[in-house]
Amino acid sequence: MKMYIAVLNEFPDYMTPTLVAHAVLGAHKMFTTANDLDVIVDHGLYKYPKYIDWFENSFKKCVVRVNQREFDKIAALPDVYLAHENTTLEGRKSCAVVCPREETPNVLKFAKLWRPKE
Repeated sequence: MKMYIAVLNEFPDYMTPTLVAHAVLGAHKMFTTANDLDVIVDHGLYKYPKYIDWFENSFKKCVVRVNQREFDKIAALPDVYLAHENTTLEGRKSCAVVCPREETPNVLKFAKLWRPKE
């Protein structure tokens, strides 16, 4: 299993590390919260058991660059954390962290790995 982190291609490269860092931390908080409680737990029943398995046994991840149409498809998937930076793109959601899963959706399978624009 692999965690996909999708960054909207309009987002400026110089801010991408900050966006991704904030998004992954927010996703971790969301995916490790027991059921719908506001308390992060160390053991117990998790709403996202696949995330816990990935976190403890895999930790593979990749960052991809996507256009708006692809981003919208990813955002509509189940178990996705959406993030933004207040001072960039007028605070629009611009990063999607997809909870690791067994089957990778095509929109992620064929997405290009992120690299700085030339």
